[in-house]
Amino acid sequence: MAKHKIAAFPFDVRPGEVASNLQQVLLAVEQSASAGAKLLVLPEKWTTSFLPSFSSAIRAESEKALAELHQVATAHDLTVIGSAPGGAGEKPGNELHIVGAAGNLRPYRKRMLFSPTGEGRQVDRGVGLPPVIETPVGRVNALICYDLRFPEVCRQALYAQADFIVCCAQWPSPRVRIFELMSRCRAAENQVWLLSCNRAGIAGLDGNLMEFPGMALCVDPLGEVTARVDDGSLLLTEMDHAQAECARRSVPLARDLQKAGLWPASE
Repeated sequence: MAKHKIAAFPFDVRPGEVASNLQQVLLAVEQSASAGAKLLVLPEKWTTSFLPSFSSAIRAESEKALAELHQVATAHDLTVIGSAPGGAGEKPGNELHIVGAAGNLRPYRKRMLFSPTGEGRQVDRGVGLPPVIETPVGRVNALICYDLRFPEVCRQALYAQADFIVCCAQWPSPRVRIFELMSRCRAAENQVWLLSCNRAGIAGLDGNLMEFPGMALCVDPLGEVTARVDDGSLLLTEMDHAQAECARRSVPLARDLQKAGLWPASE
């Protein structure tokens, strides 16, 4: 499988300012496509950020922004992955989207809600695990923020032989070393590339403001950081799928799990 140029945009997501957030993202789409990238990853809840509640009007505006992003990304032959409020329930889910060249998909809603900030008061918990999805740049297993702390959530990346993991996040600066550590762990233990996209700026809920680092990381299948930004700017880099194949031949985790009887049984 070929090498691919990829991008992440850890920008300052403005709470409730959907139009402003969309304009920043559309500019990143243009810049990514001009640089030859085939994948762009955005922060968690990039359309709205976190809000105390999500009115029908803000949810409709977010959906309109996603539709425009899909149209523009498709025209640029670019796949864009992020999360936004989604669903028709009383509370939305924190819903992953894969739009543009890969289609217009909503394959997963965040299951691991961050209890210290009461995330469950704003959004409904998802069910199931993030699936491995075929895209023009390979098979992706996409997570949302707090999911990254739980190896159980993304183990399908190994079981289904994903090519890479994506994590869309709003992970505050006081815990940024954990964000980097978990990104490296999830890449190494599943022998895949990982592209994680945090956000920049200051935001919060209930008057509790948090600073965010504007960090995006690209991690190789051995857990080494190959590219990063720490200032909210656009990260442009490259992943080589051959490196994952090499890592799996060198240390055959899947084979040894099967021999140890720890591989999930076939249905």
